[in-house]
Formats: sequence, structure tokens, C-alpha cells
Amino acid sequence: MVYGKCLMQAGVVGISHKTADLSLRELIAPAAHALEGEKARFFPYPTVLLSTCNRIEIYFSSPHLAGAHTDLLAFLRRGIEIPFEHRLYSYFHADCFAHLTRVATGLDSAILAETEILRQVKVSYAKAANTLSLPSCLHYIFQKAFKIAKSVRTRFALERGAPHLYSMLYEIAASYWEGLEQKKILFVGNSDLNRGLISFLARKNIHRFVLATRRPETVCLEGVTACNRKILKHWSEFDWIICASQADEALISGTSTGRHLIFDLSVPRNVDPALADLPNVRLFNIEMLNQQIEEKRKLQGDCLMESEQLLVEQVIRCCSLYRHKHEKMLQLAHV
Repeated sequence: MVYGKCLMQAGVVGISHKTADLSLRELIAPAAHALEGEKARFFPYPTVLLSTCNRIEIYFSSPHLAGAHTDLLAFLRRGIEIPFEHRLYSYFHADCFAHLTRVATGLDSAILAETEILRQVKVSYAKAANTLSLPSCLHYIFQKAFKIAKSVRTRFALERGAPHLYSMLYEIAASYWEGLEQKKILFVGNSDLNRGLISFLARKNIHRFVLATRRPETVCLEGVTACNRKILKHWSEFDWIICASQADEALISGTSTGRHLIFDLSVPRNVDPALADLPNVRLFNIEMLNQQIEEKRKLQGDCLMESEQLLVEQVIRCCSLYRHKHEKMLQLAHV
């Protein structure tokens, strides 16, 4: 969709659960993370990396977006040997802004209106803003996207009745076991996703948590036992395992005779897929969860259409404001 003439010098290159399967997203993730944090200083264009379990997006800015887009693809190709460009999507100018707004609002998520994605976008923007000198157009599209996301969510109360990732994991676990409160739970990775799930489960009176991370001394969660990754060798001692960590190889592998429920929410995957062949192991990766979420999403069609309409109206208004502001600055520059 084109939102009229707009001079926003912003673009995005991305891949998501809608355009590529999990195996391809696993290949692209490490290449994209080469633009994260201090490493992004070595790329000639300012970027904001958004990396979640369902999407990897690189927002960038340049007076010459086509050339920057070409350079960005060449950068990604250096770390990926197989063809992948046909699975990417790209948006420029106002279309980039509109896409970011849909992402922040949760309308482009596997879980409609999930609250986690808005927080993830905010964190990604803050990290880039604290590390790089971002141009005004990137500041504008992110800050306005947050404002529009809040407006759309508030007006349509999108969270009410919407399937939430945490509640879905809880529902699956509750159907798998009776007496969930007594199960030993291993979290792999001190990620925002895991910390949020720990808080959610604690409100359900579930407290037997162990969190495995590279730096256990940084964990400040009440009632959580933090350990280094050596404990992963003993994963079979836990009933429920949730993985949401960055790793170059499988962190959970081997065999077990126990009964286990495992959620691998990581891209690349943290769990050896061969564990799914064990008779007493039920393994879900993020792609499998997305399939279940899509069924629930179909029930929210009317709310989705109304939310999309409001979003488009606000994006057009912000684009008009940006254009007038830019034209005024040009007029003042020639005075």
C-alpha cells in the first residue's frame, strides 16, 4: 500500500513467519545480528535491528535508499550460502513507516495484538538510539509508531480475549499434566520473553523455576534459582523446559526416559529436533505454535479489519505532518 508522497528516508528489509520457514530464519538470524549493538557502527548506514522468535527486520536510513538496500543485501549474503532474497520483504518511505506501525501494534504478529512485540520494538529502538546517531526520520517513525500502536490498542481493546503466547503455553502445559504447580521448570536464557513468562506463571501459583544462563550473577528474579549452562547437561531432571536464548548450536540434546514438555521459542533453535522422536517427549518449536495461534486468529477478523482502518488513517495523518514539516524546513533553509 502506498500512503502518498512522503520524503521519509527510511527502509526495512525483513523476513518473518509469513514469508519463510523456521530453517531459513535460523540461517538469516546470525547474519542479521552482525548489525546489533556496537557492531552496527561498522555498517555505513544507521540501522535498527528487530529480532524476535517470529521475525528479523533491519530498519535503515539513507538519502539513497535503493543503494543502501543493495548494500544491506550484500552484507547479509556474506554469511548465507543459499539463495534467500526471494523470501525477504522490503518497504521504503511511508510504506516502511506503515509496516513498522503494524508490527508495533501487533497486527502483523502470529498472535494478534500481542503485547510482547511492542515492548520488543521499543527495546530494539532504544538500543540503537543509545549506540548510534540515528537520523530524525528513524526517530520519527519509531516514536509515532509507538503512539499509534497505543491508540489502536486502547480504542479496540485488542488484548481482551486475544490469544497470548504465555497463556497458550500455560494451556498446553495444563492439558499435558495435572498438578502443574509441582512440576520442575527449566528456563534456558535470561531473555525478556523468559522473564515475562516466569512472572506470568508465578501469578498462576507456579514457582519451581530454574533459569540457565551464561551469566547467572545478573539474574535478579525473586524465587528463581539461576545457574550457568552446565545444568543443561541434566535437562532430563526437569519436567517442563522453555528455551528462549541465542546459541549457535543445540543446547538441549541427548536422551531421557522421563516425561517432558519442551517449548523451543528460539531462532536459531536451542533444542535438537531429534528429541521429538523420544516416546515421552512432546516438543513444540515456534513454527508449530504459530499453526495453533493461526486457528484462534481467524476468530478475530472483524476487530482486525477495524483496527487496520484506524491504523491506516493515523499513518496517513503522520505522513502528512512529516511532509509539511520537511517542506517548512526547506523553505527556512532558503530564506
